[in-house]
Amino acid sequence: MVMDFTDIKALARRALVDLWDHAFLVWRGDRALMEFLGSLPDHKTVVLESVPTAENLALEAFRILDGAYRDRFGSHLHLEQVRLYETPNCWADARREDLT
Repeated sequence: MVMDFTDIKALARRALVDLWDHAFLVWRGDRALMEFLGSLPDHKTVVLESVPTAENLALEAFRILDGAYRDRFGSHLHLEQVRLYETPNCWADARREDLT
C-alpha cells in the first residue's frame, strides 16, 4: 500500500466535493444567471471559468485534485485520471494528457 485510501478520499472531499456538493455551478460569462443567483439569499454558487459541461467539470476536478494531492503528498501520489459521472451510464474522463 502506498497510502491509505481514507486519506485520499478525505482530501478529495475537502478539496472538491464539499465545494461543489449541492451547489449551482455557473459559468462566469453567464452574467444574467450570475446576477439572478446572487440575488438569492443563502444560495451556494460556484463560479467557473468554463461552461459546466461534464467534460469541463472533469477537467476542472482533475486540476483541483492534482494540485491538492501534490500539495499534500508531494511526488508520492500522481493523479492520472478523474471520471465524473452524470448518470450510471454517462460519464466524462479527464486525463493528465488532456491538460496539455
